[in-house]
Amino acid sequence: MRYTRKEREDLARRKEQWILRTERGENSERVRRELKVPLKTSSFDWLRQRYQAGGRKWQALLERRHGVATKGTAKVKAFLAKAKARDPQLTGAELCLQVWERFEIEISLGRLNALVREAGLSNPPGRPAKAPEAEQLAATAKEVDNAGAFFPSGRAHRTRRTRRGAKRD
Repeated sequence: MRYTRKEREDLARRKEQWILRTERGENSERVRRELKVPLKTSSFDWLRQRYQAGGRKWQALLERRHGVATKGTAKVKAFLAKAKARDPQLTGAELCLQVWERFEIEISLGRLNALVREAGLSNPPGRPAKAPEAEQLAATAKEVDNAGAFFPSGRAHRTRRTRRGAKRD
């Protein structure tokens, strides 16, 4: 969601008030809800560190991205397009690893799949079709596995297969 300059400044000032009031001893969660700061209480510590590192000024708390994506950049999208062109059957998990190796960006599987889908490079739904050679090899292997699985009539007593449930004399 993109914020206007005025909205970003207002949010930074509310964050500053959250820090100051909490430092004075007020309940952090209650103050956060009252000021309508869209952050979790667990993010208070890093926010306070950023505020102190910035000279205790509200400008240090400004949203720095300005609504611009940091992970789905043009370079990442171009890389994904090239990778899918080389091997169209690449999975999202494999692409996530390649993006990490190339850019050292930890991108979620959901975000990566959204980028691939936006570019129109998604694999077709369902399981990939088996290659016909693999089916023939599998059928041949089954035929060989069953070969010789019979017993001549005169030797059945040696294997005890005919007497399995019968009592012994």
